Amino acid sequence: MTDRERFLAVCRGEKPDYYPIFGLNEAPGVSGGVMREAYERLLSTGMPDIGGVWESDGLPRNLDGWRRYWGVTGPLEVEEYPAEPARGFEYSKEIRDGFEFITCDSGAVTRQIVGNDITYSMPDFMRFHVRDRKSWEFYKERRTPGKAWSDGQLAAVAGKYAETGHPVRISAHATFGALRDMVGPEFACLIFYDEPELAHEIMDWLADLNRRFIIPMIRAVKPDIVLFSEDICYNGGMMISPSLFREFCLPLYMEVGQAVREAGVPVFVVDNDGFAEPLVPIVEEAGVNAMFPWEVKAHNDLMRVRHDHPDFILLGGLEKECLNEGNEALIPGEIEKARALLPLGRYFPNGDHGIQPLVTFENLCRFMTRLHDLCGNPEGEFPRIR
Repeated sequence: MTDRERFLAVCRGEKPDYYPIFGLNEAPGVSGGVMREAYERLLSTGMPDIGGVWESDGLPRNLDGWRRYWGVTGPLEVEEYPAEPARGFEYSKEIRDGFEFITCDSGAVTRQIVGNDITYSMPDFMRFHVRDRKSWEFYKERRTPGKAWSDGQLAAVAGKYAETGHPVRISAHATFGALRDMVGPEFACLIFYDEPELAHEIMDWLADLNRRFIIPMIRAVKPDIVLFSEDICYNGGMMISPSLFREFCLPLYMEVGQAVREAGVPVFVVDNDGFAEPLVPIVEEAGVNAMFPWEVKAHNDLMRVRHDHPDFILLGGLEKECLNEGNEALIPGEIEKARALLPLGRYFPNGDHGIQPLVTFENLCRFMTRLHDLCGNPEGEFPRIR
């Protein structure tokens, strides 16, 4: 089987020649490399220099080397945005009082630890891009792309990603996740009550971006995966009510979902942190059939999800912290979760987020040995520890 054939077999609930250890880069588990601090930790505890480190520009270096060494896989991501680029923002940075302050000409101000580009702890978003209608108009003017690509340009991109033997992914503009990035989590939860007209206007703008740029790309490329990044849940469930989601967000899902079905795209997936189970039946109405990463500490129960949604595709769900120093006793229990889920089909076992800086090479080898054995997966050059 090719990588793509194996991926599609799992998505259809069929048994592949072996189960891939597959991840998406928003929450890659063990499949998408690591940030610089975690990479240096792995090097210091015995891993050879294989590549796959995420650098400060947000791009992994030699991800193929990482995937070959650990025997993992992920999709080819369509990197091109099919339009003339938007003007964008201008930023300035300064170090003050031991922190890095990033100031944007939109008025947004962010404070973070120095070197956060290689570590990533949550920054302090002191002021967001959109705070009122005036700042929204500035944001929209700076972030709206120019002229859409021609049919010929779309066809050229489609040819680039055709017949690669790997699953292909396109990201679409989502709803609450995009809103939260503009206005911050507090205003994102209140805007539907305080300024519903502005909320509708922002959602209409996002829908228009999909309509003008992303849906034509989906029709041309016919990818295997269309992805929404939402992160609309916390450890207690959804940040807004189901009724608000249906009013403000679901129409955009429905429109993209129709394009996904018409293009024959097999996987419509949502990246969603926190306790994600309440969101599943709502987005299923629009044709969403997959979700990740199913964070363990948010009390997601994948066996419950599988029982209630037997055809839903699950990715992740294994506690990432079992890879950290001193946590090796947790590894067998996480593998047993995957052992119970694999026979039920439509499951890609992986970590429930990225690898953390406390990881050790030995623990990662222990985890990957057990996971590869369970999956019947012969890939990977790493030393097996049994």
